[in-house]
Amino acid sequence: NNPNNVDSPGERSSQYAAESSCSLRFGPHVKWIGQFDIDEYLIPMGEYDSVLPLLDKLEDEGKKIISFDSWRAWPRRTHINTPVTIKDKALCESTDGCFDLVIPNNVTVLAAYNCDRQKPGKKLHKMPAEKQIYRADYVRQHFVHYSTITASTMLNYTVYGNKFGSAVTFPDPLSRFGDEVNEGLMVHSKAVARQDTAGWLRHCNVKGGGDGFCRIGFPWPDGAEERGETKDADGWKYNCYLNPKIDDFWVPKLEKAMAKYSHLLQGK
Repeated sequence: NNPNNVDSPGERSSQYAAESSCSLRFGPHVKWIGQFDIDEYLIPMGEYDSVLPLLDKLEDEGKKIISFDSWRAWPRRTHINTPVTIKDKALCESTDGCFDLVIPNNVTVLAAYNCDRQKPGKKLHKMPAEKQIYRADYVRQHFVHYSTITASTMLNYTVYGNKFGSAVTFPDPLSRFGDEVNEGLMVHSKAVARQDTAGWLRHCNVKGGGDGFCRIGFPWPDGAEERGETKDADGWKYNCYLNPKIDDFWVPKLEKAMAKYSHLLQGK
């Protein structure tokens, strides 16, 4: 996703090939295909406890594509191992100390990263990307984040205009974004690299200055934002929001499912 004028523009030909292969091999056998990375969780919200009823709803609406905003979540300080400071400019890429962020074995990544930088349904900003679930028989080419060629956009100019009343082909006329409060949202648990923790004590705590970008999650308590509170009693700056449904419903469900396979992790 990087601009083409930087040293690492993000060449992704292998990803494009894998995606095309998936569509060609499995598309004829399924109704829907979802394109998500391994560090992205699709979380049914509202009354949904599965994505399948949401897909039925899209069918009833005549929609062929549903998109979910992408925005990196932060790992909660309470859900990672105690940081051990590294003082090495080469490793930290900074004169500030850094650390290797580790999630304990008894904590799921979903629980650790349940700290979104914006409230569900309140994303005023998003990364220049999105992830989608789409009808396999409708999307003819998918390009990591976007449905670039569909049955609709393949229509000629006149037919397309007569059918949809507009010549605009993006976003696709049979697509929409998911309702983050009532349908579903995406948690992007992208790992925080060692160098991205450099100076974290200075960035995250007002006692250290609080003058930088903190990538460790300190969630807003209920009502704190409305009361104008910006930090806790120890000076840690609030910078993300908990999703109660994840903590109360999805994390216990995930832990229960994983418990069935714990013997495999223990080598038994």
